[in-house]
Amino acid sequence: MISKKRNVNPFVSIIIPTLNRKRDIIKCLHFLRRLEYPKKHMEVIIWDNGSMDGTQAEVNRIFKEMEKDGWKGLNMIQSEENLGGFTSRDELFKRIDTNADYVLNIDDDVFLSSDSLTILMRTLQDHSEAGIIGPRTVYEWKPDETAHGAGFVNLWLGRYGEIDAISLIECDYVIGCCMLIKSEVVSKLKGFDRDYYTSHGEVDFCLRARKKGYKIFYDPGVVVRHNVARGGTKTLERIYYLYRNKLVVIRKNATLLQKVTSLSLYTIFWVPKMIMDSMWFHRGIKLDEWLVMLKAVRHAIINRVGKVDI
Repeated sequence: MISKKRNVNPFVSIIIPTLNRKRDIIKCLHFLRRLEYPKKHMEVIIWDNGSMDGTQAEVNRIFKEMEKDGWKGLNMIQSEENLGGFTSRDELFKRIDTNADYVLNIDDDVFLSSDSLTILMRTLQDHSEAGIIGPRTVYEWKPDETAHGAGFVNLWLGRYGEIDAISLIECDYVIGCCMLIKSEVVSKLKGFDRDYYTSHGEVDFCLRARKKGYKIFYDPGVVVRHNVARGGTKTLERIYYLYRNKLVVIRKNATLLQKVTSLSLYTIFWVPKMIMDSMWFHRGIKLDEWLVMLKAVRHAIINRVGKVDI
């Protein structure tokens, strides 16, 4: 896959969805301002999913300060409803500058190192067949521990795994909280698949990019901090989308034989394992969680996708 001719200072669109994360988004923007890259070749677009904690006022205040730094564009879009992580990102894709060469997709609770963008960009430029790259993500509260590594999917077994690699490695996907994407990939894939709403949309995006001939890279030489709990939050909503979307990825990207094999394994092994994991985590029976897990599996099988009332 041959990409565009290398520009001296390619234009970068930075997109961030947010919801009631005022303290994190303030800190996120603080670190964006420290990026070692010409501000006139960058824009920031934030999609606010109806925050009620004063996020809009704080972002507007910081944007006024950032204007003095010479940023090409600073824009916040206020949504009347919560569109979820990946539907929001898909909306943001539609609003990036038409001259953008790269899209830096980050979460509102991700804090970048000053050289992260330039290093990730250089790797993409050095590998013409590459389309997406992600850094090593560590916990904000424990920066010596990897939170997200290089992602791999076994479509035969329905298994997801990560490798905490020590050098640049090609993989199946990188975590969506921080990924640098060539704009041509966004155009060819026509954005994120809205069926995911939240969770695993980046896995599907990367797998589709691979089908188009692009390679996905994970670079542990670049480290960013993610203000997230180990294993993520355990709300019923998160559990539902986590388990449903794992199966949706398989339904959309696996061959027929792979689907038969992996879905059979889910019924025989993975569903009981999900319940056992829940019992271990809570040290007992949590029926509402079990029912949400079973609902997630059933919805994936019958193709109930998008936003669902839990």
